[in-house]
Amino acid sequence: MNIDNQLIVIKTPKNNKFLAVIDIDKEFTTNEGKFKFSQIKNIPSIVETSTGVNFKIYKPSYKEFVLLMKRGPQIIYPKDVAQIVLESNIHNSSKVLEIGSGSGALTLYLYTILKNTGVLYSLDSSKINQRRADKTISRYISTLSDETNNITFINQELVNFEYKTLNVDLDAIITDVPEPWEFFNNNKIKNSVCWVSYLPSMTQVMRMNDALKEQLFQDIEIKEVILRDWVVDEKIVRPSNKLVSHTGFLISAKYIKY
Repeated sequence: MNIDNQLIVIKTPKNNKFLAVIDIDKEFTTNEGKFKFSQIKNIPSIVETSTGVNFKIYKPSYKEFVLLMKRGPQIIYPKDVAQIVLESNIHNSSKVLEIGSGSGALTLYLYTILKNTGVLYSLDSSKINQRRADKTISRYISTLSDETNNITFINQELVNFEYKTLNVDLDAIITDVPEPWEFFNNNKIKNSVCWVSYLPSMTQVMRMNDALKEQLFQDIEIKEVILRDWVVDEKIVRPSNKLVSHTGFLISAKYIKY
C-alpha cells in the first residue's frame, strides 16, 4: 500500500486530533512525542512515538476534515451543513448553485452528494477562495477514490451574475455571502426552486426575508441550529460543558412555478 501523500488524522491518547498529509521523508512532532511518517505501514494503524505513546492513524471523516483543516474564510459548521442539505431538498441528481465558495466546506459536502449524476456550480468573487476550495475538495476526495472533482467554479461578483447563462433549471440555490439579495438585481426565478441562505446577523435575515417575499417565495422559515453534546460515563450523565450554539441563521424558502 502506497501511503505517501495520504491524508490522515493523528489521534493521541488525550483525544487531541491533528490533520496531516503523510510525507515519508519527514516526521510528526507533538507535545506527546514524535514519530516518523515512514513508521506508518497501513491506514488505519497505530504507531509508537519517541516517548512510547501510541498514536492512532486513520482517514478523516467529513466532520473531522472540515473542523481540522486549514482555512481562510469562516466555514459553515457540520451541524448547519446538515440542516442546509435538508432545507434545500437536495438529492443525487439535483442541479445546485452555491453562492459563496469560501473555504469549500459546504461545497465539499454538496459534491459528495452530487458527484455522479448531479450538477454543482459554485460562485465566488474571490479567485483565492475558489483555488482554496478546489484544493480542499481535491485533497479530501483523494482519500476516497482516484476521481477528480467536476465542480464548475464561477468567478464573478454576485451583483453582476445572471443565472440564465447556466442554461439549466436549478433545483436549489444556497448562499453564504453577506448580501444574497443582490442575486435578484439581475435575476428573476422562473422555475420551481428551493432557496437557503446562511447569514450571521438578524439584520441580514430581515433584509433577505423581505427580498424573498418580494420575489413571491413561499414557506419562508428562519432557524438557528443549536447542538448540545452529552457526557455518558459510568456514574455521570450530563450535558457537555461545550455548547455549539449560534454560528449563523438559516433562512429557507420555496419558489413554486404553477
